[in-house]
Amino acid sequence: MAVRKKRLSNPEYHLQCLIIDFLKIQLHKSALLTCFPSGGGGKIRGAMLKRMGLVAGWPDLQIIFKGKYYGLEVKTEKGKVSENQKAIHDSLIKQGAKVAVVRTPEEAWIQIKEWGLGR
Repeated sequence: MAVRKKRLSNPEYHLQCLIIDFLKIQLHKSALLTCFPSGGGGKIRGAMLKRMGLVAGWPDLQIIFKGKYYGLEVKTEKGKVSENQKAIHDSLIKQGAKVAVVRTPEEAWIQIKEWGLGR
């Protein structure tokens, strides 16, 4: 039986950290920024978070600016948006929120400029 080597790198984590570092510099000073860390921890943690009210699919990065919600879903080049993410993103957009998928810090910059959130 072959032993599977545990994957030590997490490319989406590293990408999100780069985007956060970039946004901390480039976002308008009064914009509020946080992440939504819902993954990892196994089935027990997942069950606890769900019991506490976690809804799967929310964007990874949350921005509030002038009373409006903006969500950035961080995906690697090969990453795919899940069905839960698509559903929540659609619901947020129907409520008047802005949501986008970004795959690089450059895409994040383009998106925040388009939304008028840059310095």
